[in-house]
Amino acid sequence: MSYVVKYSQWGGPSVLRIEQENARAPGVGEVLIKQEAIGVNFVDTMFRDGTFKVALPAVAGVEGAGTVEAVGPGVTRFAAGDRVAYFFAPGSYATQRIVSEDVLVKVPDDISAEKAATILTKGLTAWMAINAMAKPDKDDRVLVQGATGGVGNLLARWLRARGIAVIGTGSSRKLADLEQAVDHAFAYETLALNDHIRSLAPNGVDVVYELVGATTFASTLGSIRDGGTIAVIGAASGGAAIDEAELSRRGIRLVRGSTGQHVTKANLQSAADEVFDAWRTGVFGKISARKYPLSEAQRAHADILERRSSGPMVLIP
Repeated sequence: MSYVVKYSQWGGPSVLRIEQENARAPGVGEVLIKQEAIGVNFVDTMFRDGTFKVALPAVAGVEGAGTVEAVGPGVTRFAAGDRVAYFFAPGSYATQRIVSEDVLVKVPDDISAEKAATILTKGLTAWMAINAMAKPDKDDRVLVQGATGGVGNLLARWLRARGIAVIGTGSSRKLADLEQAVDHAFAYETLALNDHIRSLAPNGVDVVYELVGATTFASTLGSIRDGGTIAVIGAASGGAAIDEAELSRRGIRLVRGSTGQHVTKANLQSAADEVFDAWRTGVFGKISARKYPLSEAQRAHADILERRSSGPMVLIP
């Protein structure tokens, strides 16, 4: 038997229910995993509340790590006992689960399951931002809008480790943490924020990574230089109204994308290895996840909703 956290209707954290299911044998190309840690991401709440529609009932979550218990016919890359993780395979809030071998990565011996479930999705999103959406070089000045968030913080630290000057914005209550990740830190509510940024980059920044959306997009436009690049990764505050004509007039390139578009079967393991190595070498700083039992998934989602959690979160089966 496997315990799973399901929702049969869209709504708040209270729609999450823990249930028992019979674990089936893996089919062709599939792997049965005993899960040891499950990542909790903001996108999980967007599936739960119906922002992203899925067939109901559904098992919550998209990210996890554990040990292979059995493999189905045709599986060649994994065997029972292998340590594995995945970054986007809906249905992760479970003690055991079946996944396609195509979505799995091998986890090095020095990376715990808890650490893998903490950094893989966020780290791969940061990897995509740097290597696919925009590719700033050492002479560029980069603004990360939302650098106190999980992805934004890893992204800012990774850019800085590559010798790129990074300006970061975030909530004022997290500003002390932000100052350790960027060269120049500003709270969202800073008066004349664009003037402060332009004092550091008089012609405007070369690249903006936009993870916030409606709340910050005006300052993104005010800070970017003509001919610069805006990479829209997320919209935590809602989607921004974008004047395409103004972007065209100023020669600003706007790119959007999801991690799944750029992290493919062909590059998944190598990209994951880069994420693990970045953690191993201290690029990401100290990352400690807040832990919840799987049975308290409701509480984890409530803490996100009420902004009681300020960092990575994992469920422990």
